[in-house]
Amino acid sequence: MGGMNKLLNKSLRRFTVYAGFVLACSIPVYYIAISKLWQYELDEHNIILTPEAGREDTFLFIGAITLLTVFFFVLILGGFVLLNRKISRRLWQPFYQTLEKIKSFDLNSNTTVKFEPGNIIEFEELNASINKLLERNIATFRQQKEFTENASHELQTPLAIVQSKMDLLLQDGALTSAQSQIIEETNNALSRVSRINKNLLLLAKIENQQFLEKQQVNMSEPLQEILDLLSGLLEDRSIESNISPNCIVEGNRILVEVMLTNLLMNSLRHTESGIKIELSLSPVELVISNPGNYPLDGSKLFRRFSAASSQTPGSGLGLSIVKEICSRYNWDVGYSFADGRHVFSIRF
Repeated sequence: MGGMNKLLNKSLRRFTVYAGFVLACSIPVYYIAISKLWQYELDEHNIILTPEAGREDTFLFIGAITLLTVFFFVLILGGFVLLNRKISRRLWQPFYQTLEKIKSFDLNSNTTVKFEPGNIIEFEELNASINKLLERNIATFRQQKEFTENASHELQTPLAIVQSKMDLLLQDGALTSAQSQIIEETNNALSRVSRINKNLLLLAKIENQQFLEKQQVNMSEPLQEILDLLSGLLEDRSIESNISPNCIVEGNRILVEVMLTNLLMNSLRHTESGIKIELSLSPVELVISNPGNYPLDGSKLFRRFSAASSQTPGSGLGLSIVKEICSRYNWDVGYSFADGRHVFSIRF
């Protein structure tokens, strides 16, 4: 934005340059015209000046003409600038109002933009076109959210039935080892589909603002509880934690627990055996880091279905849910790679 200029300032600067050029050209023109007029008056009255007096008159003419020209130029330019700013502020006010409303528009807020009526045809046409565009986008966005929520909700029952049937098949003693392996692989794939489905449903609920409850949450307590539950999954890995007591945040406890679980599971999934995960929680920031060989693509990391690593793929929705929860409560979530470690941080 530093190299960009407002349209009005750019036009005013061009006008000032043009006016300065006209001023520079006008001074010698005025001097020549007045000199000829002065010489004509001298000749008409048969007045002869000495060379010294002629030079003094020349300097006097040049000084007087320059001062008068500059004075009137500054007067006219100053008046033009003030008048231009006053008129432009009034004329462009509807445009800036429209711009501010567009900047503050949030597709997830479920609210439409209402533009103030004006008396300038061009701006009214602009507002009408923007309104149509926003209405179409809002309608499409709502349809996509409703489809995601409905599809995820309807898929839960058949997925649960298929999984239960698979479990029954695995208990059949007549199965061969090859058949058992095929059923187990199918069951694992169904479990992954079920997780994706539940995560999509959770995302839809968050976007639809179905978690309206907002309270004081001591993040230290659920974080410690999650660490205790995950202790059985650590195997030969370890988590070095530094949790400050009474780290209070404003939010929904369920969403806070989901966010913490997803971040920890993401670090565990991408941490090899014998490696230590570092975790710290303070009243203003949560930081989780684990070793890595190369940095991840931060621009894609929090997108849906963008796996953090091709070697250990997950559902591709865990970090998207973290991002959505942080956006809901205006927390800043970030990723960096430093000293051979992946660092995920959330500032409250």
